[in-house]
Amino acid sequence: MGDPTYEEGTEYREMVDAISDFGLVRLDGSGLIRGWHGAMTDITGYPADEVLGRSEALLIPDDDADEMLRRELEKATSEGRCVAEGWRNRRDGGRFWATITITPLPHTGGYVMLFRDLTERRDQEIALRSIEDMLDSITDYEVIRLDADGNVQSWNPGAERLRQYTAEEVMGRPVSMFYAEDEVRRGVPEREMAAAVREGRFEAEGWRLRRDGSRFWANDVLSPIKSPDGEVIGYVKVARDQSDRREAEQIVARQRDEILELSTPVIQVWDDVLVLPVIGTLDSARAARLTENLLERIARDQAEVVILDVSGVPAVDTEVAQHLLKTVEAARLMGSVSVLSGVRPETAQAIVHLGIELGTLRCRSNLKDALQLALRLVGAPLGTETVDA
Repeated sequence: MGDPTYEEGTEYREMVDAISDFGLVRLDGSGLIRGWHGAMTDITGYPADEVLGRSEALLIPDDDADEMLRRELEKATSEGRCVAEGWRNRRDGGRFWATITITPLPHTGGYVMLFRDLTERRDQEIALRSIEDMLDSITDYEVIRLDADGNVQSWNPGAERLRQYTAEEVMGRPVSMFYAEDEVRRGVPEREMAAAVREGRFEAEGWRLRRDGSRFWANDVLSPIKSPDGEVIGYVKVARDQSDRREAEQIVARQRDEILELSTPVIQVWDDVLVLPVIGTLDSARAARLTENLLERIARDQAEVVILDVSGVPAVDTEVAQHLLKTVEAARLMGSVSVLSGVRPETAQAIVHLGIELGTLRCRSNLKDALQLALRLVGAPLGTETVDA
């Protein structure tokens, strides 16, 4: 019994035709199709009876298809093998990206061609290259990929600019190299990866290290990369240098504190008398600063009387009144008596309408009367005037 051939040997032919991932085409010495096997019909859409006896050039989308086929067959003959990739025609007019291996058959003088449809793989590679090109064009952000253990797997130009490390210096190394030593000891990088898996993403801000040891304030976003079955196979990390923004925010905060300081000055008008003019809207932050400044001055100057002048407050509502009462109570605990001045008629009506109890707080309509009362309370000589109990 002789060796099986494509025309003889049913078992061998059935095995070849059962292949679903690639196709086999047998050509004669002239490049005419003599065998059509495997997945060729699925790949091209051509049934065997439409292509047998025709030139394989019908699959080549080129004006010079016959010449291209001739060159490929000549290369296979001279070198023992020809491997090529390129577009090939489908029966419906579409195209597919094929990888083709042509091997000569010395006993028959023909050739066998192995076809694989790699259109999907090529599309994925093009998409990946597009993503890589896009990431390479980003220079303001660090966009890197980590493996499941947190080791660096990709490094874009933005990361190099931000961290001052080249890709060769960081590839395969743990992301913890960019954290401060105390954060590494506390397991911060591992906790962030765990939080990203648990919550779907993790965002934080903090100090990070450059190659030269300098620090910058970074905004980091860490997201897990999952396989189709849900397994975490890595992470993508996006970071941006927010040092300028943080510095600007700190400048604004300092300016705000300075403005608050200027807008709540404590003035000493007598040895034991302080005046605190309140100007503008009194919110929680400003009220806290006002009380803090006042208590510091009471402690420093041993003040017996404090005048809170609200003539510069546009409106006294429940919140403003509560802030004032808390300040008065804090001053009382420090041993000082409070006098409220600048209470206009409409302010008095508003306080009554709101049902706010001022208790034993002394009130005067203007600062002059309040000063006279304060001086009486501390025993300053004021002629025949008596202290208002």
